[in-house]
Amino acid sequence: MSTVGWTLDSLSQVSCSPTLRGVSLDWPPLLWKQPSCPCLVKESGWSLYSRAAALAASETVDKLLPIPPSANIATSSIRTLLAPAIFRNAIIPRPLLNVRFSSSSAVPKPSRLNRPQPSAKPPKSPVEEICSKLAAKLADNQPAAAAAIVHRALDGRAFNNAPRFQLYERSILYLLRYGDVMRAALLYSRMTREGYIPSVALRIQMHIVKLAELSMTEDQLLEILSDAFKNPAFDEAGLQDVLHTLVEGLNVSTDLVRRIVQRFLETREPDYKLSNGTITFLLHVHRKAGDDSGAEYWSTYSSPSPRPPPSPAEEPLDPVLHPYTTLLEDLTTSQPTFSVYKWALEHTLAEDVEPDLPFFNALLAHEVSRRKYDVVFEIYRLLMAKRTAAVRPHAQTFAPIFRALHRLSCSHRYRRMHGIRVPERTPSARSVYRDMLTCHVEETHGKPNTPSPVLDRTVLHRALRTFMAQHDYAAAYTAVRAFWYFPAALGQPSMTTYRLVYGSLLGRIRLQFPHIGARLQAGLKPDNIWSYRFLGMQDLSADVQGRLCLDLSMVHRVLRVGTDPRLSVDFIAAPNYAGEVNEVERLRSLLGDFSFLEDREIDPHEFHAHKMPAPLELAGAKAVPENQTYSVVPLERVLRRAMAASLPDTYGALVKPVSAAIVEAKEAMVVEW
Repeated sequence: MSTVGWTLDSLSQVSCSPTLRGVSLDWPPLLWKQPSCPCLVKESGWSLYSRAAALAASETVDKLLPIPPSANIATSSIRTLLAPAIFRNAIIPRPLLNVRFSSSSAVPKPSRLNRPQPSAKPPKSPVEEICSKLAAKLADNQPAAAAAIVHRALDGRAFNNAPRFQLYERSILYLLRYGDVMRAALLYSRMTREGYIPSVALRIQMHIVKLAELSMTEDQLLEILSDAFKNPAFDEAGLQDVLHTLVEGLNVSTDLVRRIVQRFLETREPDYKLSNGTITFLLHVHRKAGDDSGAEYWSTYSSPSPRPPPSPAEEPLDPVLHPYTTLLEDLTTSQPTFSVYKWALEHTLAEDVEPDLPFFNALLAHEVSRRKYDVVFEIYRLLMAKRTAAVRPHAQTFAPIFRALHRLSCSHRYRRMHGIRVPERTPSARSVYRDMLTCHVEETHGKPNTPSPVLDRTVLHRALRTFMAQHDYAAAYTAVRAFWYFPAALGQPSMTTYRLVYGSLLGRIRLQFPHIGARLQAGLKPDNIWSYRFLGMQDLSADVQGRLCLDLSMVHRVLRVGTDPRLSVDFIAAPNYAGEVNEVERLRSLLGDFSFLEDREIDPHEFHAHKMPAPLELAGAKAVPENQTYSVVPLERVLRRAMAASLPDTYGALVKPVSAAIVEAKEAMVVEW
């Protein structure tokens, strides 16, 4: 009989996410995945999936999802597609969510608060609105909710043939880019059952995914693509889609990318030229892979000759009228290794493009993706040192900085394996947060409780995630209190805020639980382990300690900290969520449907009374309104307990040392206004 939860003995032998025995739980990864290492699996694409996992899942898949002949996908391919989603130990690296890459989509648009709008933006079409919601859910790591949005829209009668076809195509591409092959295959099957013929680009991508587990040579792949390129309906947009899938999903080499593009050009007219969007994507791929020769080749492809260098008689650019161009010139001369930015400056001037803040934001994001953190921090220092009323970093500037700091928070072993070096002049996350508040105060002219493009909830979440990954709970506490200080700019905490904080704490508990079990079995006291002190396990007998499990009871226990105003590290009791799991519930869980757990939920009023989510809501098993907000107080309480558990001695007074840590963090992070 299956029961909910694992014991410490089984946890000491397993390192994957908590499951119902025999049933993989698709809870939000933030709840059980330690966020200090954002890339836990080497980015080798779908080749990570084991053949044994696919075979083991095949019988369940055949019974659960019969595939009609018109589905245009072989049953064996569905097995290959669905097995990775069922066996979550093989993690697909999360790719870009952009359906198609273009030069405009690569540049984040600055906020236009307090700026006159020249004209109203045209309203979004229903398909665009659904795709926006789909992308938002995928960004929040809620693929089940994302797929449900699409299926609900398709179940209605609001779409005729043309937009319905468009919704199918775009939704499947979003899911493929996210890495959720199972739900993409289900949508693809539904699309073909309704009689729609997918585009050539989508069909070839699904075919590539189907063959991902086979030892297919590059020549065989080129042969498959050559047949697709000869189809008159296969255009350059389809080429970009296929390249996205190959690069982001299968991690192919830049040499193969070049051969694919060359084969595509061979099927076109002799004078055919690639579009700027394709060239931009190819430059991005080669720069990210460190292929300078390939990047140089595509940079000169069908590009206008650069503007001749200015004569000595010409006057230099006015730094007031051209602040970002001057900044880029300063960057090119700051270090010899930054010669690539001299090339960028020449080409932007040749195109009569004036560098602006979105240009630098895109540059920062690009260098973060290449793991060139020394360049990232040098650009950031220049932006801060030379900031004026016309040149001031915004939220889209600070977001990639926090992203870089979050990546550098990984373990030493992870950094060594992936060749990540921490630059000597790496700023602290606290100092970057202080810089962000400084720019916010300057932008609002000393009135920080007004909206500005510098501070929003998204960039605050980036900062909070970094502090939690560094286990700097005093800094996280200070960042959370920003909801009190700047309500007009930030609003109130959302479900994402709660999952960042509680998910990080639960992830750390999950990683340390096997060590606690090992020390208990050896007859040793794990007093030096943070999770042991945070959970108050020192108050329990050895028999009770060994019966604790990582299940919804643990989520309930940690959430309950937010309901207690007292600062302590005493043990907190929680109800038992254990129960039997029948075959129907097991099959439903394979598709990410955990609605059956709602029948076992303990009365959520205990948490709703404190304006915080209940355990099933936090775990994503129970839906909540998208615009639901919560209280700041429970977050403060759980972070104070996390600080107390970090103290070397938790048996004495806790309030004074915790308050001292908060005061120290506030002095380092908060500016006067």
